[in-house]
Amino acid sequence: MRIAFRISLVAAILLQLAGTAWADEVTEWNKIMLEELRVAGIAGVVATRQAATVQAAVYDAVNGIERRFTPIHVEPDAVPGSSVRAAAIQAAYATLIQIVPASQKPGLDAKREASLSALNDDKGPPSAAPLSQ
Repeated sequence: MRIAFRISLVAAILLQLAGTAWADEVTEWNKIMLEELRVAGIAGVVATRQAATVQAAVYDAVNGIERRFTPIHVEPDAVPGSSVRAAAIQAAYATLIQIVPASQKPGLDAKREASLSALNDDKGPPSAAPLSQ
């Protein structure tokens, strides 16, 4: 019950944070996360916990830049002007590569590069997202 409440709370906060500037990246990486968990054979309660871990990382990375809410695990210390969109991508990627088997890392590397390249195409190069590391 406590886990379900925490997941619901994180989801509600993420929805509140999700502005149009980066909602596409969060949605895209949610889909990537679900697919990677499925390929890894992670399901049920374990998948729910892993998904919550990824979402908490995304929340903290974005909040580390915007500093609007209480952090979950990481205190905000991002460089001012960092890209919220790049931070969301990097946080999801950095967390997923710790969760799924190493054999899935090359695919995640390619997806990360494609996502960051799309940001470059939109508005110039994104700032680095060291907070999500």
